[in-house]
Amino acid sequence: MEASGSDGGVRDQVQKAIDELRSAGEKATGDVRTRIDDAVSRLREATEGAGSKAQDQVSSWRETLDGATEDVRKELGKLAVKAQGSVEALDEIAKEIDARRKSLGGKSPGE
Repeated sequence: MEASGSDGGVRDQVQKAIDELRSAGEKATGDVRTRIDDAVSRLREATEGAGSKAQDQVSSWRETLDGATEDVRKELGKLAVKAQGSVEALDEIAKEIDARRKSLGGKSPGE
């Protein structure tokens, strides 16, 4: 799974926060600067850990799907769509569906 959709938005927001902290840290001195540098380090570690956990979860789901029947795959796909919390995430899924449909030789709806 790539970092896209809502994950990309979260990553962008975290990066923006890190940049703002760095900027503040450049103007700060002493203990304040040390605390800002520590906060930046903790944010980086947390985002790297979250990204790693997400990749592990996706790998686990792929393994499950590889062994699933067609009916189970359809149901899991429906659940994945229902679990989305943003229009952007649904747009990403729609793009994947269209690309997969084309790779299987089908036409997109409305064609």
